[in-house]
Amino acid sequence: MGKSPRDNFNQVVRHERADWIPFTLDVGSNPGFTAPVMRLFREKTGHSNPEEYFNYDFRTVSLKTHFGGTDPTALHETIEPGVVFDEWGVGHRPGTIEGAYEEAFPPLAHTGDLREVELFPTPVIEAGNASETVKGYQSRGYPVFGYAGSIYEWSWWLRGMQQFMMDLLAWPEMAGAVIDKVAGYTKALALQSARTGIDVLCFYDDAGMQNGMQIDPALWRRYIKPRWRDVLDAVRRDHPTCNFFLHSCGKIEAIIPDIIELGFHILHPIQPECMDFEKIRNTYGRDIVLCASISAQRLFPFGTPEEIRQWVRSTKALCAGDNCAVLCPANLVQPETPWENILAFAEEARNGSFRDANG
Repeated sequence: MGKSPRDNFNQVVRHERADWIPFTLDVGSNPGFTAPVMRLFREKTGHSNPEEYFNYDFRTVSLKTHFGGTDPTALHETIEPGVVFDEWGVGHRPGTIEGAYEEAFPPLAHTGDLREVELFPTPVIEAGNASETVKGYQSRGYPVFGYAGSIYEWSWWLRGMQQFMMDLLAWPEMAGAVIDKVAGYTKALALQSARTGIDVLCFYDDAGMQNGMQIDPALWRRYIKPRWRDVLDAVRRDHPTCNFFLHSCGKIEAIIPDIIELGFHILHPIQPECMDFEKIRNTYGRDIVLCASISAQRLFPFGTPEEIRQWVRSTKALCAGDNCAVLCPANLVQPETPWENILAFAEEARNGSFRDANG
């Protein structure tokens, strides 16, 4: 029997030479297929689970969470039809892509009282039978990824981007109160997730745009970085073998050294539209596992199958010294992506056949 995906992955995160580069079509712990692509997958394969059909190197288990108050609509003066609410009571308007949503209704946008932030309901976490599911996947030889929260991104979702940025400069007490509220919950979610035995805690905190940072790096280091340190240190104390995955879109090269210093193990994506994977790998690849991320905006939806295969081959060659990378999409697989391109990516990632990969 060959090496298991979990053993191979453990070599990757230890920066030892792995037998192969792990592969997935997910985005960390989040499903990678948009709703139209999921329908296409079911139509083409007759299967309902991409993880199993494509034999990803990872499996995913995330704890259920829900709004901690009674009625999130009561937090908003007006609500548009079709808006859905997340665990923080943030209203999300359906976007232009089916299954995608925009953050549109921040519940703390108009508060002028720090006490209101303190009393704002914290989401409720439900572990359910997650531990048993995690153990089941691990017994089959798979590492398990699980969703574990956000800090910067959730903070501005609650307050609204414009107001939150103004707070950082003009009302630091309010900014700090919102960030602390969010970070406290993220710590609780991360710790409870780690207790289930999840191998990799996945955090999502988009700090970049395609031409630079959303937030000045100095402000990120002042407000966001210390809270991440507190969250990760708390998990490390109780669960020293747990690994940390950070998703942050955009051009975030300015803070990659900080991300490494904090102790994140995996960074996703190295977004092809704004960062050069080879350059970033040569600079930081010995200190953090970098996701070799195929462009979800350009190459994956609009390239040919052969261009997809060539990208995978060249990326594998670049990483061949240690195989310490992850082959995956830079973001959700968009509805325009042809089925043939998805197959080409999966087959090339698996050296010709994903169905019998890894024995």
